[in-house]
This record gives sequence, C-alpha cells and structure tokens, in this order.
Amino acid sequence: MILDAHTHIVPPEVVRDRRTYLELDLWFRRLYANERRRLATADHLLQSMTRASVDASVTFGFAWRDTSLCVANNDYILERAARHPDRLIPFCVVAPANTEFSIVEMERCRRRGAVGVGELFPEGQDWNLHDRGAVREFIGAVRALGLILNLHVSEPVGHAYPGKDSTTPERIWPLIEAAGGQVPIVLSHWGGGAGFYELMPEAQALAHRLYYDSAASHLLYRHEVFAVMAHLAPGRTLFGSDYPLVSQPRALQRLRAAGLSPEAEAVLLHGAADALGLTAGLGDPAAA
Repeated sequence: MILDAHTHIVPPEVVRDRRTYLELDLWFRRLYANERRRLATADHLLQSMTRASVDASVTFGFAWRDTSLCVANNDYILERAARHPDRLIPFCVVAPANTEFSIVEMERCRRRGAVGVGELFPEGQDWNLHDRGAVREFIGAVRALGLILNLHVSEPVGHAYPGKDSTTPERIWPLIEAAGGQVPIVLSHWGGGAGFYELMPEAQALAHRLYYDSAASHLLYRHEVFAVMAHLAPGRTLFGSDYPLVSQPRALQRLRAAGLSPEAEAVLLHGAADALGLTAGLGDPAAA
C-alpha cells in the first residue's frame, strides 16, 4: 500500500478565481501569486493518485486566516472524502488564533468524518504559540476529539523561499510541551530538523507521538534524509509529497532513490500511517 500523508486541495472556485483569493489572504498571496504554482481540486488529486499508483492520500485545504474560508474549504474536502472514503483521508483547517472558532469547527468537522486538523501555518495564521493558555485550550480540544494535528515547520537555516517562515523547531516547542505526549502531532517537512533534538532525553520524553512527514523533501534535502530520519524517529516517518507543489510520481521517485531497506520503505509508505490510525477508516462510508 502507498499512502501519501501530505496533499492539498481547494474548491474549484479557488482554482478558477485565484486572483480574488490572493486579495483575501496574505499568506495565500505569498504562496500562489506566481501562476506557475499549481492549485488542485479533489478531481486533480484523484487523477494524480491513479497515475502514481497511490492508494490513499491525506488531504488538507489551505490554512486560511479567515474563518469563513476555512469552513468553505472544509465543507469541500469533507464532501469529496465522503464520495471517496477508500481514497481520501480528510483533515480540517481552522484559524487557530481564534480558539473559540477553532474548537467549534473541529467538533463540526469531526462529526462529519475529519480525522485530523491541519496543515496549520502558525506564522501565516498569526497563531501565537507562546500564549500558553490558548495553546493548552486548543490542544485539549484536539485531544478530546481524538484528532491528529499537522503543523507546518520550517528549517532555521538555508535560503528563503515562499512558504518558509519563522515556525522553526524552537517556536513549536511550547505546543509540544502542552501536548505532553498525549496528542499525535505530525511535523511537516521533516519538522524543520526537530528530529535531531530527540537525542536530548527531555525532548525524547515528549516525542513518542511525534511524527514527521517528507513533504517537499527533495526541494530542501539530499536523499540521505530519509535514512537519517528513520534512525532518529523509528516507526514515525511518513511519506508525503506536498502535492500539487510536488508531483506524487516525483516524490515517490526520490524516496525510492534513497536506497532504504524494504522494511524501512514500507514504514514510510504505510506502516507509520497505520500506527497513527490514518488508514483505520479507509473504505468505510460510515467513517466519512
């Protein structure tokens, strides 16, 4: 089985009328003002999965600041996932700076079949991760609802590019502390190097429910990163393409070029996703 743990889709109207949405969200404008940066609908994603022989995909919307845009994107994803419960695994997006809205929206989406929340962009959504009270309230709701949290994390060194922000491993640590190892958290883009700090005993004590996805890996790292992360976080690394930014065939090609053992490759392609519970509802219409 091949599971892509990191893809993005938006409603068709966002694809058709990109320019309008560029004016509605600063972070969306930073990422998609360049017309060469693709946007994708559910149909585009399903076609890509067929071409790449991907069995199932976790799919996110865009991390909008505006609550109404979050709701619209969530409605679209949940409706399409209900049509394809064997192929699409829905996450919901919320505006985490608005804790009250986020909790209500997570509850609504959970009832409709969402299994997680994310990919959230702390800087892009103006989420203050050092407001410990609000972060604890948010994390408490995620835990109570049995959701998985996916966070965008950037590496603290290297060149600037659209999507790179100040949400580095240091910045997300208050949230990881608030989770206390009780909430499954996926750190996107290899967690910006956060896995290295699992070598510290105090970090390792909170890391047993931390997972790392490989989204956009080849744009940042040499292929050896797959083996390094498999060593640092055994059983907790997920294959993610970051479709449509990166095509699924290309992302799979880069993974297979890493020279991993069949066992290690299987963990990335589905084993860690199985352990995380991402595959539990596949093929069950009642779960969507």
